[in-house]
Amino acid sequence: MWNNYFDFVLIFVAIFTVVPYLTSLVTSWLGHLSKIMLVDNLGNNSQLVVGGIGVVIHELGHALFAYLFGHQVTKVQLLNMNYRQSGSLGSVEHRWNDRNVYQMLGNFFIGLAPYYMCSIALYLLQKFLLKAQFSLSTLAQSLDVNTKLSISMLFDTVLDNLKSSFANASWGMIIVYIILTIMISSTGYDLSHNDFMTVNKGILPWVVTLLVSGSILYLFNLRVAVMTGAIYFVAFSVLFMFHAIISILVSMLVIKILGFIG
Repeated sequence: MWNNYFDFVLIFVAIFTVVPYLTSLVTSWLGHLSKIMLVDNLGNNSQLVVGGIGVVIHELGHALFAYLFGHQVTKVQLLNMNYRQSGSLGSVEHRWNDRNVYQMLGNFFIGLAPYYMCSIALYLLQKFLLKAQFSLSTLAQSLDVNTKLSISMLFDTVLDNLKSSFANASWGMIIVYIILTIMISSTGYDLSHNDFMTVNKGILPWVVTLLVSGSILYLFNLRVAVMTGAIYFVAFSVLFMFHAIISILVSMLVIKILGFIG
């Protein structure tokens, strides 16, 4: 499969395009349900009071990657207090040069950026609030290329990570972590239709870039290294997705309880 040129390039392109797109799409769908539940149970203003941090991280993700890919950022509104007038909790407006391939493919990452920014934020909360011993390098070492990875194995890895994180933390830090997790995951993961429209604008140049890169890697006989990297990428992507899903489900449960009590 990896020895044939066309199979190698097609798989290479599929992994680094479809995997981030689908994991973000699944998480965003659940994140959208979480935001709806937030409004239904705690009212419209809860999107600012409870989910304000998530909105800020969401928009920071768009803005950061827009700058990284050389876009002209014309407006950044991390949190819109008058969201009822415009219908937008926050926004990032940017322009790019259609003749600049780097700027064009940047749209792929700019649109998906909030998903990864929220996941990184939750990881950092684990690291510094819960004093979690979990590290990406440790996980990478435990993943053997010759081991058959399964969904259940990756899901168990996320649960084991969470359990070990809570075991090393004080009750005070656990409560703070849960509160911040709810504030981030209740709104931050909800990628809008416009976000995915931005992603779609960058797919073609991103695919072309991957085709060229894959061809070069094949010619230089780096197939084993690419296969290893691809396995790690898929594993980490699924781990990020599971962690995000668990965080969103926790926020939905707490929101439902608060709505019932209120």
